Amino acid sequence: MNAKDIDITKLKLKVMVYGKSGTGKTTFATTFPKPYIFDFDNGMLSQRGKDIPYDVYGKEDWLKFESKLSEFEKDCPFETLVIDSVTTMEEYLLDHLIELTRKPRPTQLEWGQLVLDLADVFLRINKFKVNVLVVAHEEMVQDGLTGEVITRPLIYGKKLPVQLPLFFDEIYRAQTSRDDKGKSVYQILTTADTRYIAKSRLACLEPVEVPDYKVIIGKVK
Repeated sequence: MNAKDIDITKLKLKVMVYGKSGTGKTTFATTFPKPYIFDFDNGMLSQRGKDIPYDVYGKEDWLKFESKLSEFEKDCPFETLVIDSVTTMEEYLLDHLIELTRKPRPTQLEWGQLVLDLADVFLRINKFKVNVLVVAHEEMVQDGLTGEVITRPLIYGKKLPVQLPLFFDEIYRAQTSRDDKGKSVYQILTTADTRYIAKSRLACLEPVEVPDYKVIIGKVK
């Protein structure tokens, strides 16, 4: 094999985008071609009027999610699958595990199974021959030794947050600012710095980019 022979015409992006509420994460997801959204945040109101298929998944719907994912593994009619958000999805998965064990609160066993099951979801969706975009909320954590504070995707567990780069080619941080007229400007951070986790394997993006699939894939091509 030779890297010069990689065919970008068949490129499917595997992306995680995280950030605060209102930074355009879901809107960014809807710029991808022919998306289907697993809506765990009940947040599609902002996308009203768009032709975007989705289903809402609540606390009691983990088996419904599993069934839909298995259905798509056999035959996926979409070009992009979106999980919005994995942070809420993880909470619902933990509730499901607690219900199965009938315990009043999660034990180490449920936390361990949670990490295994979530990693399994990541592995499964990354086998799809479609674009995959996973939305996450964000959290700030402080290194106990250095005191350094960094912002990263909000994923529960000690090991899973630092293993995220293994599951995704692209990790972007959604952010917003104001221009000189006070209008909101939406951006994605594509390169890590001392404050934020981010990465890109595309080797053609600016450190701060326009959150639009057509812009990103246009630069790739």
